[in-house]
Amino acid sequence: MSKRDLMVVAGEVSGDIHAGNMLAELHRNNQEIRAFGVGGERLAAAGLDLVASTDELAHMGLVEVLRELPRIRQVMRGLVAEAERRAPAVAVLVDSPDFNLRLAARLRRFGIPVVLYVSPQLWAWRRGRVRTVRKLAREVLCILPFEVPFYEAHDVRARYVGHPLVDEIDRVGLLDRTATPERGWLAMLPGSRAMEVRHLLPVMLQTLRMMPPSQVGEAVLVEAPGMEAEIDSVLAVCATDPRLRRVRGEVRRRELSRCELAWTASGTATLECALLDVPMVVGYRLQPVSYALAKLLVKVPNVALVNLIVGRTVVPELLQKMWCPDRLAAVTSAIVNNGVADQKAGLAEARALLGSPGASRKAAEAVAEYLG
Repeated sequence: MSKRDLMVVAGEVSGDIHAGNMLAELHRNNQEIRAFGVGGERLAAAGLDLVASTDELAHMGLVEVLRELPRIRQVMRGLVAEAERRAPAVAVLVDSPDFNLRLAARLRRFGIPVVLYVSPQLWAWRRGRVRTVRKLAREVLCILPFEVPFYEAHDVRARYVGHPLVDEIDRVGLLDRTATPERGWLAMLPGSRAMEVRHLLPVMLQTLRMMPPSQVGEAVLVEAPGMEAEIDSVLAVCATDPRLRRVRGEVRRRELSRCELAWTASGTATLECALLDVPMVVGYRLQPVSYALAKLLVKVPNVALVNLIVGRTVVPELLQKMWCPDRLAAVTSAIVNNGVADQKAGLAEARALLGSPGASRKAAEAVAEYLG
Protein backbone atom coordinates (compact mmCIF):
# COMPACT_ATOMS: atom_id res chain seq x y z
CA MET A 1 0.00 0.00 0.00
CA SER A 2 1.37 3.41 -0.93
CA LYS A 3 1.44 6.50 1.20
CA ARG A 4 -2.02 8.05 0.86
CA ASP A 5 -4.04 10.75 2.57
CA LEU A 6 -7.31 9.80 4.25
CA MET A 7 -10.08 12.16 5.32
CA VAL A 8 -12.18 11.22 8.37
CA VAL A 9 -15.09 13.29 9.71
CA ALA A 10 -16.82 12.28 12.95
CA GLY A 11 -19.39 14.78 14.17
CA GLU A 12 -20.38 13.07 17.43
CA VAL A 13 -18.65 11.52 20.44
CA SER A 14 -19.74 7.98 19.55
CA GLY A 15 -18.55 8.49 15.97
CA ASP A 16 -15.18 9.69 17.26
CA ILE A 17 -14.80 6.46 19.22
CA HIS A 18 -15.80 4.22 16.32
CA ALA A 19 -13.69 6.06 13.76
CA GLY A 20 -10.75 6.28 16.15
CA ASN A 21 -10.71 2.51 16.56
CA MET A 22 -10.96 2.06 12.78
CA LEU A 23 -8.05 4.46 12.19
CA ALA A 24 -5.94 2.69 14.81
CA GLU A 25 -6.58 -0.60 12.97
CA LEU A 26 -5.56 1.00 9.67
CA HIS A 27 -2.32 2.26 11.19
CA ARG A 28 -1.47 -1.22 12.44
CA ASN A 29 -1.22 -2.37 8.82
CA ASN A 30 0.11 0.85 7.29
CA GLN A 31 2.03 3.44 9.28
CA GLU A 32 2.24 5.62 6.18
CA ILE A 33 -1.42 6.71 6.21
CA ARG A 34 -1.87 10.45 6.82
CA ALA A 35 -5.33 11.19 8.16
CA PHE A 36 -7.01 14.56 8.64
CA GLY A 37 -10.52 15.83 9.35
CA VAL A 38 -12.91 16.27 12.28
CA GLY A 39 -12.61 14.22 15.45
CA GLY A 40 -12.35 14.16 19.20
CA GLU A 41 -10.02 12.56 21.72
CA ARG A 42 -10.08 9.06 20.22
CA LEU A 43 -9.35 10.10 16.64
CA ALA A 44 -6.65 12.52 17.78
CA ALA A 45 -5.00 9.72 19.76
CA ALA A 46 -5.14 7.53 16.64
CA GLY A 47 -3.21 10.14 14.68
CA LEU A 48 -5.87 12.32 13.05
CA ASP A 49 -4.71 15.82 12.09
CA LEU A 50 -7.62 17.89 13.42
CA VAL A 51 -9.09 20.49 11.11
CA ALA A 52 -11.95 20.95 13.61
CA SER A 53 -13.22 19.29 16.76
CA THR A 54 -16.19 16.95 17.09
CA ASP A 55 -17.55 19.32 19.74
CA GLU A 56 -18.16 21.93 17.04
CA LEU A 57 -20.64 19.66 15.24
CA ALA A 58 -22.26 17.73 18.10
CA HIS A 59 -25.68 19.40 18.20
CA MET A 60 -29.03 17.60 18.40
CA GLY A 61 -32.40 18.95 17.32
CA LEU A 62 -33.34 21.41 14.61
CA VAL A 63 -33.50 24.41 16.95
CA GLU A 64 -30.04 23.70 18.37
CA VAL A 65 -28.49 23.32 14.92
CA LEU A 66 -29.97 26.64 13.73
CA ARG A 67 -28.33 28.42 16.63
CA GLU A 68 -24.91 26.98 15.74
CA LEU A 69 -25.27 27.35 11.97
CA PRO A 70 -22.58 30.04 11.44
CA ARG A 71 -19.96 27.91 13.19
CA ILE A 72 -21.03 24.78 11.30
CA ARG A 73 -20.67 26.61 7.99
CA GLN A 74 -17.20 27.74 8.99
CA VAL A 75 -16.17 24.13 9.71
CA MET A 76 -17.58 23.07 6.34
CA ARG A 77 -15.55 25.68 4.47
CA GLY A 78 -12.37 24.68 6.26
CA LEU A 79 -12.86 20.99 5.51
CA VAL A 80 -13.60 21.56 1.83
CA ALA A 81 -10.52 23.75 1.44
CA GLU A 82 -8.32 21.16 3.15
CA ALA A 83 -9.81 18.34 1.05
CA GLU A 84 -9.11 20.27 -2.13
CA ARG A 85 -5.53 20.92 -1.01
CA ARG A 86 -4.68 17.40 0.13
CA ALA A 87 -6.83 15.37 -2.34
CA PRO A 88 -7.36 12.32 -0.09
CA ALA A 89 -7.72 8.88 -1.65
CA VAL A 90 -11.03 8.43 0.20
CA ALA A 91 -13.19 10.30 2.70
CA VAL A 92 -14.75 8.28 5.52
CA LEU A 93 -17.73 10.23 6.85
CA VAL A 94 -19.06 8.97 10.17
CA ASP A 95 -22.69 9.48 11.18
CA SER A 96 -23.92 13.16 11.32
CA PRO A 97 -25.80 12.87 7.98
CA ASP A 98 -27.11 16.44 7.85
CA PHE A 99 -23.54 17.70 7.81
CA ASN A 100 -21.77 14.80 6.11
CA LEU A 101 -24.10 14.41 3.13
CA ARG A 102 -23.63 18.09 2.34
CA LEU A 103 -19.90 17.61 2.68
CA ALA A 104 -20.05 14.54 0.41
CA ALA A 105 -21.69 16.63 -2.32
CA ARG A 106 -18.80 19.09 -2.19
CA LEU A 107 -16.16 16.34 -2.16
CA ARG A 108 -17.76 14.82 -5.25
CA ARG A 109 -16.76 17.93 -7.22
CA PHE A 110 -13.11 17.05 -6.58
CA GLY A 111 -13.59 13.38 -7.46
CA ILE A 112 -12.96 12.22 -3.88
CA PRO A 113 -14.64 8.84 -3.18
CA VAL A 114 -16.90 8.83 -0.12
CA VAL A 115 -17.54 5.91 2.24
CA LEU A 116 -20.19 6.34 4.93
CA TYR A 117 -19.33 4.60 8.19
CA VAL A 118 -22.25 4.30 10.61
CA SER A 119 -25.31 4.56 8.42
CA PRO A 120 -27.55 7.60 8.45
CA GLN A 121 -30.82 6.50 10.03
CA LEU A 122 -32.70 6.62 6.74
CA TRP A 123 -34.72 3.60 7.77
CA ALA A 124 -36.20 5.77 10.56
CA TRP A 125 -36.90 9.08 8.89
CA ARG A 126 -36.38 11.11 5.70
CA ARG A 127 -36.06 7.96 3.63
CA GLY A 128 -35.90 10.04 0.48
CA ARG A 129 -32.26 10.75 1.37
CA VAL A 130 -31.38 7.23 0.23
CA ARG A 131 -31.31 8.63 -3.32
CA THR A 132 -28.70 11.13 -2.14
CA VAL A 133 -26.64 8.34 -0.58
CA ARG A 134 -26.87 6.32 -3.80
CA LYS A 135 -25.57 9.30 -5.74
CA LEU A 136 -22.79 10.43 -3.39
CA ALA A 137 -21.42 7.34 -1.58
CA ARG A 138 -19.42 4.47 -3.00
CA GLU A 139 -20.44 2.29 -0.07
CA VAL A 140 -22.10 2.30 3.36
CA LEU A 141 -20.43 0.42 6.21
CA CYS A 142 -23.34 -0.57 8.47
CA ILE A 143 -23.13 -1.24 12.21
CA LEU A 144 -26.71 -2.45 12.71
CA PRO A 145 -27.74 -5.77 11.12
CA PHE A 146 -31.10 -4.61 9.74
CA GLU A 147 -29.53 -1.78 7.72
CA VAL A 148 -27.97 -3.84 4.91
CA PRO A 149 -31.28 -5.22 3.55
CA PHE A 150 -32.67 -1.66 3.56
CA TYR A 151 -29.81 -0.36 1.42
CA GLU A 152 -29.75 -3.35 -0.90
CA ALA A 153 -33.43 -2.80 -1.60
CA HIS A 154 -32.50 0.72 -2.77
CA ASP A 155 -29.51 -0.34 -4.91
CA VAL A 156 -26.91 1.07 -2.52
CA ARG A 157 -23.74 -0.94 -1.91
CA ALA A 158 -23.56 -1.80 1.79
CA ARG A 159 -21.92 -4.28 4.11
CA TYR A 160 -22.40 -5.13 7.78
CA VAL A 161 -19.10 -4.78 9.61
CA GLY A 162 -20.53 -5.33 13.09
CA HIS A 163 -21.07 -2.84 15.89
CA PRO A 164 -17.89 -1.20 17.24
CA LEU A 165 -19.31 -1.23 20.75
CA VAL A 166 -19.02 -5.03 20.77
CA ASP A 167 -15.27 -4.54 20.27
CA GLU A 168 -15.18 -1.97 23.06
CA ILE A 169 -16.90 -4.25 25.56
CA ASP A 170 -14.77 -7.22 24.51
CA ARG A 171 -11.57 -5.18 24.87
CA VAL A 172 -12.20 -4.62 28.59
CA GLY A 173 -13.13 -8.26 29.18
CA LEU A 174 -16.84 -7.72 29.84
CA LEU A 175 -18.42 -9.34 26.77
CA ASP A 176 -20.45 -12.47 27.57
CA ARG A 177 -19.29 -12.18 31.16
CA THR A 178 -21.61 -13.82 33.65
CA ALA A 179 -21.71 -12.01 36.97
CA THR A 180 -24.23 -11.40 39.71
CA PRO A 181 -25.12 -7.69 39.87
CA GLU A 182 -24.93 -5.77 43.12
CA ARG A 183 -28.34 -5.78 44.71
CA GLY A 184 -30.05 -2.38 44.59
CA TRP A 185 -27.46 -0.75 42.33
CA LEU A 186 -28.93 1.67 39.78
CA ALA A 187 -26.96 3.15 36.86
CA MET A 188 -27.75 6.59 35.45
CA LEU A 189 -26.56 7.32 31.91
CA PRO A 190 -27.78 10.81 30.93
CA GLY A 191 -26.20 10.80 27.47
CA SER A 192 -23.14 11.87 25.50
CA ARG A 193 -24.40 15.28 24.36
CA ALA A 194 -24.80 18.44 26.41
CA MET A 195 -28.45 18.77 25.45
CA GLU A 196 -29.19 15.23 26.60
CA VAL A 197 -27.55 15.81 29.97
CA ARG A 198 -29.48 19.05 30.49
CA HIS A 199 -32.83 17.46 29.62
CA LEU A 200 -32.48 14.00 31.19
CA LEU A 201 -30.24 14.25 34.25
CA PRO A 202 -32.47 16.58 36.36
CA VAL A 203 -35.34 14.10 36.07
CA MET A 204 -33.03 11.24 37.06
CA LEU A 205 -31.89 13.16 40.13
CA GLN A 206 -35.45 14.03 41.17
CA THR A 207 -36.60 10.44 40.67
CA LEU A 208 -33.70 9.04 42.67
CA ARG A 209 -34.83 11.03 45.70
CA MET A 210 -38.27 9.38 45.35
CA MET A 211 -36.93 5.80 45.25
CA PRO A 212 -36.90 3.95 48.59
CA PRO A 213 -33.61 2.39 49.80
CA SER A 214 -35.24 -1.03 49.48
CA GLN A 215 -35.28 -0.53 45.69
CA VAL A 216 -32.21 1.65 45.15
CA GLY A 217 -29.32 1.25 47.57
CA GLU A 218 -26.68 2.95 45.44
CA ALA A 219 -26.88 5.09 42.30
CA VAL A 220 -23.96 5.16 39.89
CA LEU A 221 -23.84 8.20 37.60
CA VAL A 222 -21.99 6.91 34.52
CA GLU A 223 -20.44 9.87 32.71
CA ALA A 224 -19.89 9.80 28.96
CA PRO A 225 -16.54 11.15 27.73
CA GLY A 226 -16.45 14.95 27.61
CA MET A 227 -19.57 15.45 29.73
CA GLU A 228 -17.93 16.19 33.09
CA ALA A 229 -18.42 19.97 32.92
CA GLU A 230 -22.02 19.68 31.77
CA ILE A 231 -22.83 17.24 34.58
CA ASP A 232 -21.10 19.58 37.05
CA SER A 233 -23.39 22.41 35.96
CA VAL A 234 -26.53 20.29 36.44
CA LEU A 235 -25.43 19.00 39.85
CA ALA A 236 -24.70 22.58 40.93
CA VAL A 237 -28.38 23.53 40.66
CA CYS A 238 -30.13 20.21 41.45
CA ALA A 239 -30.42 18.65 44.86
CA THR A 240 -28.54 15.36 45.00
CA ASP A 241 -29.02 12.17 46.97
CA PRO A 242 -26.32 10.73 49.29
CA ARG A 243 -26.64 7.40 47.45
CA LEU A 244 -25.25 9.00 44.27
CA ARG A 245 -21.65 8.62 43.13
CA ARG A 246 -19.99 9.47 39.82
CA VAL A 247 -17.79 7.27 37.64
CA ARG A 248 -15.95 8.11 34.44
CA GLY A 249 -13.09 6.89 32.31
CA GLU A 250 -11.97 3.28 32.08
CA VAL A 251 -13.90 2.04 35.12
CA ARG A 252 -17.31 3.25 34.00
CA ARG A 253 -18.29 0.12 32.03
CA ARG A 254 -17.16 -2.22 34.78
CA GLU A 255 -19.24 -0.25 37.28
CA LEU A 256 -22.21 -0.27 34.89
CA SER A 257 -21.95 -4.05 34.53
CA ARG A 258 -22.42 -4.39 38.31
CA CYS A 259 -25.79 -2.61 38.28
CA GLU A 260 -29.19 -4.29 38.44
CA LEU A 261 -30.96 -1.63 36.39
CA ALA A 262 -30.18 1.50 34.36
CA TRP A 263 -31.89 4.75 33.46
CA THR A 264 -30.41 5.72 30.13
CA ALA A 265 -30.66 8.13 27.25
CA SER A 266 -31.78 6.66 23.96
CA GLY A 267 -28.94 5.83 21.60
CA THR A 268 -25.74 3.84 21.81
CA ALA A 269 -25.99 3.69 25.61
CA THR A 270 -28.92 1.28 25.24
CA LEU A 271 -26.65 -1.13 23.35
CA GLU A 272 -23.98 -0.68 26.02
CA CYS A 273 -26.48 -1.79 28.65
CA ALA A 274 -27.66 -4.68 26.46
CA LEU A 275 -24.12 -5.96 25.88
CA LEU A 276 -23.47 -5.80 29.63
CA ASP A 277 -26.81 -7.50 30.36
CA VAL A 278 -28.19 -4.57 32.36
CA PRO A 279 -31.99 -4.08 32.11
CA MET A 280 -33.01 -0.49 31.51
CA VAL A 281 -35.58 2.26 31.21
CA VAL A 282 -34.93 4.50 28.20
CA GLY A 283 -35.76 8.20 28.08
CA TYR A 284 -35.41 11.08 25.67
CA ARG A 285 -36.42 14.71 25.31
CA LEU A 286 -36.05 17.24 22.52
CA GLN A 287 -37.04 20.88 22.32
CA PRO A 288 -40.83 20.97 21.65
CA VAL A 289 -40.40 22.33 18.11
CA SER A 290 -37.74 19.74 17.28
CA TYR A 291 -39.92 16.93 18.65
CA ALA A 292 -43.01 18.09 16.75
CA LEU A 293 -41.08 18.05 13.49
CA ALA A 294 -39.42 14.72 14.26
CA LYS A 295 -42.78 13.14 15.08
CA LEU A 296 -44.01 14.01 11.58
CA LEU A 297 -40.94 12.50 9.95
CA VAL A 298 -39.95 9.45 12.02
CA LYS A 299 -41.31 6.20 10.58
CA VAL A 300 -40.27 3.59 13.16
CA PRO A 301 -42.29 2.30 16.13
CA ASN A 302 -39.44 2.63 18.67
CA VAL A 303 -36.50 4.90 19.39
CA ALA A 304 -34.31 2.58 21.50
CA LEU A 305 -31.80 0.69 19.36
CA VAL A 306 -32.31 -2.46 21.40
CA ASN A 307 -35.99 -2.47 20.49
CA LEU A 308 -35.25 -1.76 16.82
CA ILE A 309 -32.71 -4.59 16.57
CA VAL A 310 -35.00 -7.15 18.17
CA GLY A 311 -38.06 -5.88 16.31
CA ARG A 312 -40.32 -5.40 19.30
CA THR A 313 -40.52 -3.41 22.54
CA VAL A 314 -38.14 -5.12 24.93
CA VAL A 315 -37.22 -2.11 27.08
CA PRO A 316 -39.66 0.64 28.15
CA GLU A 317 -39.32 4.05 26.48
CA LEU A 318 -40.34 7.31 28.16
CA LEU A 319 -40.31 10.19 25.68
CA GLN A 320 -40.91 13.92 26.09
CA LYS A 321 -43.52 14.58 28.82
CA MET A 322 -43.49 10.91 29.79
CA TRP A 323 -39.90 11.44 30.98
CA CYS A 324 -40.86 12.79 34.39
CA PRO A 325 -40.13 11.72 37.97
CA ASP A 326 -43.54 10.18 38.71
CA ARG A 327 -43.59 8.07 35.56
CA LEU A 328 -39.95 7.03 35.80
CA ALA A 329 -40.37 6.00 39.44
CA ALA A 330 -43.50 3.97 38.63
CA VAL A 331 -41.89 2.12 35.72
CA THR A 332 -38.76 1.45 37.77
CA SER A 333 -40.74 0.07 40.69
CA ALA A 334 -42.71 -2.19 38.35
CA ILE A 335 -39.49 -3.64 36.93
CA VAL A 336 -37.94 -4.13 40.37
CA ASN A 337 -41.09 -5.78 41.75
CA ASN A 338 -41.93 -7.97 38.77
CA GLY A 339 -38.45 -9.14 37.86
CA VAL A 340 -36.40 -8.72 34.71
CA ALA A 341 -36.50 -12.17 33.12
CA ASP A 342 -38.44 -11.10 30.01
CA GLN A 343 -36.27 -8.05 29.42
CA LYS A 344 -33.07 -10.07 29.89
CA ALA A 345 -34.25 -12.57 27.29
CA GLY A 346 -34.72 -9.72 24.83
CA LEU A 347 -31.28 -8.32 25.63
CA ALA A 348 -29.74 -11.73 24.92
CA GLU A 349 -31.52 -11.77 21.55
CA ALA A 350 -30.09 -8.35 20.71
CA ARG A 351 -26.56 -9.49 21.62
CA ALA A 352 -26.86 -12.50 19.32
CA LEU A 353 -28.01 -10.33 16.41
CA LEU A 354 -25.14 -7.88 16.87
CA GLY A 355 -22.64 -10.71 16.40
CA SER A 356 -19.03 -11.25 17.42
CA PRO A 357 -16.23 -8.70 17.91
CA GLY A 358 -14.20 -7.45 14.93
CA ALA A 359 -16.14 -4.41 13.70
CA SER A 360 -13.21 -1.99 13.78
CA ARG A 361 -10.97 -4.45 11.93
CA LYS A 362 -13.62 -5.14 9.28
CA ALA A 363 -14.27 -1.42 8.79
CA ALA A 364 -10.53 -0.79 8.43
CA GLU A 365 -10.25 -3.58 5.86
CA ALA A 366 -13.11 -2.05 3.88
CA VAL A 367 -11.48 1.42 3.90
CA ALA A 368 -8.08 -0.08 3.00
CA GLU A 369 -9.59 -1.31 -0.27
CA TYR A 370 -9.94 2.32 -1.34
CA LEU A 371 -6.39 3.19 -0.24
CA GLY A 372 -4.63 0.28 -1.98
